[in-house]
Amino acid sequence: MGSRSVRESPPLRLLAEAGLLAAAGAAVLLDSRGYPPSLTEGAPGPAFFPRLLAALLIAFAAWLAIRAWRGAKEGGSGERSSDADSRGESSAGRSRGNVALESDSDSAPGESASTRIQPLGVWIAVTWIAAFLLVWPLLGTVLSVPLLVVGLMWLTGERSWRTLVSVPLAFAGFIYLVFMVLLGVPLPAGF
Repeated sequence: MGSRSVRESPPLRLLAEAGLLAAAGAAVLLDSRGYPPSLTEGAPGPAFFPRLLAALLIAFAAWLAIRAWRGAKEGGSGERSSDADSRGESSAGRSRGNVALESDSDSAPGESASTRIQPLGVWIAVTWIAAFLLVWPLLGTVLSVPLLVVGLMWLTGERSWRTLVSVPLAFAGFIYLVFMVLLGVPLPAGF
C-alpha cells in the first residue's frame, strides 16, 4: 500500500512543479514584452536577461515534466522494485528522483516521513525568500544575498560550516562583480 502510493505521488508532484515553473517562465516572458530590445546597437537590452531567464524556466519545466512522465511509466510497471526484491535488496533509504523511498514501518499508512516534513520546509523557504525581498533594499545586495543563500542551503540539509560560509560569500561576490561592476546594474546598496 505505502510503496504504491510513494511511486504514484512523485510524478504528480513533479508535474505540478513543472506547471508552476512553466507558469513563472511564461509570466516573466509576458512581462518582458514591454521592455526595449536594445538601447544601443549590438548590445543586449533590458529585455535580454528576463527573456533568457524565462526561456530557461520553461526549458527546465519541460525537462521536469518529461522526467515525471517517464517516472510514472517506470513506476506503473513495477519492474524496478521487483528486480530489487529478487536480488534481496530493500527499498528503504534508497532515492528515486526527488523522493526517498522509506520503509512502511517508520511512517503512518500511505505516508512517508519525507512527505510529512516537506510542506513545512517549502513554507519556510517561501517565507525566507519573502523576508529576503523585504530586507534586500534595507541591507543591500552584499549583505542580504549571503543570508538568503545560507538559509536556503540550511533548509536543503547542508550542515558543513565551511560550505555554509564560503558558498554564500562567493555567490554574493559573483553577483556584485557581474551585475554591479561589469554590467553596471544598480542593485540595492543598503545603508
